[in-house]
Amino acid sequence: MLSRGNWSGTVGFILASMGSAVGLGNVWRFPYITGQYGGAAFILLYIGCVLAVGIPIMLAEFLIGRKTQRNPVGAFRTLRPGSPWVVIGWLGVLSGFVILSYYAVVGGWVLHYVYLALTHSFAGKSPEQITALFVDMNTHSWLQIFWLGIFMLLSIVIVSRGVASGIEIGNRIMIPLLFVLLLGLLFYALQTDGAATGLEFLLRPQWHKLGPIAVLEALGQALFSLSLGMGTMLTYGSYLSRQTNLVRSACFVGIGDILVAILAGFVVFPLVFNFGLQPSTGPGLIFRTLPIAFAQLPAGYPVALAFFVLLSFAALTSAISLLEVVCAYFVDEQGWSRKKASWTLGIVIFVLGIPSALGEQFLDFMDGLATNYLLPIGALLIAVFTGWVLTREERKEEFGAGEISAFRFVCWSFLIRYVSPVAVILIFLHQLQLF
Repeated sequence: MLSRGNWSGTVGFILASMGSAVGLGNVWRFPYITGQYGGAAFILLYIGCVLAVGIPIMLAEFLIGRKTQRNPVGAFRTLRPGSPWVVIGWLGVLSGFVILSYYAVVGGWVLHYVYLALTHSFAGKSPEQITALFVDMNTHSWLQIFWLGIFMLLSIVIVSRGVASGIEIGNRIMIPLLFVLLLGLLFYALQTDGAATGLEFLLRPQWHKLGPIAVLEALGQALFSLSLGMGTMLTYGSYLSRQTNLVRSACFVGIGDILVAILAGFVVFPLVFNFGLQPSTGPGLIFRTLPIAFAQLPAGYPVALAFFVLLSFAALTSAISLLEVVCAYFVDEQGWSRKKASWTLGIVIFVLGIPSALGEQFLDFMDGLATNYLLPIGALLIAVFTGWVLTREERKEEFGAGEISAFRFVCWSFLIRYVSPVAVILIFLHQLQLF
């Protein structure tokens, strides 16, 4: 069997896992829903959901990956040969294809806006002209396909270089730079006139806004932001050595993801409120609202450039984790070389992404397929498998002597058996607008 590769150490693994978790949703969704559902009250609720639901499922994926040293399909074949549980692995591989095909389109949008920032395209533009930049990009399909190709090329090159020499080095460079850029932008944003209003929007506790829907939104954000249910954390865990502390690693990744989401809010909304703009969520915030602010800021050029470079790092680190899930299956199960797998599958995903580049309706359909079905079903099955199918001895054995105390093991087992499955079912019903 070909060498699969391994992380050079715990730090590289944590940065790679953090890179998978930190994505566009941290910037364009979390700040908005925080302000919508109670500000600081929602942040506390979200942190609770990460601790009670997100980290336990992440830990389950790490455990399965390290125990089997296989891709998602191979992992479940190893643990329960000939059983239907292998469908969890297939869901992970399918999710990699589906999500990356449209995520790369949005990643291409980010790269295009890096180019616009580099060429001073926001300077001197009216709000209508800046909005027209996004509309113009969407109406020129060839432009979107070009940037989709560039984004996929970057992802392929990094993944083709291997685990330690490609994915790990890429994340070792991009994740620290992401935090440096984020802190620099935060320092700048807090000097603007809109800082007080922006911080109040995010940090003033509004307990009356915390209801069942807020809880479901917090649960959903915790699940999707941490890249759970799509096989990425399982795949990354499969490259771990037995000496790595899984519990500590999962906690570091969860805390890092929370920090990026909160800091992004501290950056975004002072800039938005500084010019009396309306906060929004999704592409509207990133590609329509914020460039209007950049056009009016005294140091708009470097701020815009730093912001979109930061966003490109967030998009790229998540993309390479998705491509790795797909590649790992073909390397492990089909005996492909890493270069053959990354280039062949990267090109296939590029082709699959073209319909999303040609029309936002198809992109929305693919996003709905992943968000509403593939991810929650995958996360639910992983929680059920780990909590109810694996024996207590199998779960405890993988942690190793002294890695987790008996009390913490009991707490995690309770969460993964009873709390996480129920939470994911509620998220699933909420996504389908049935609850």
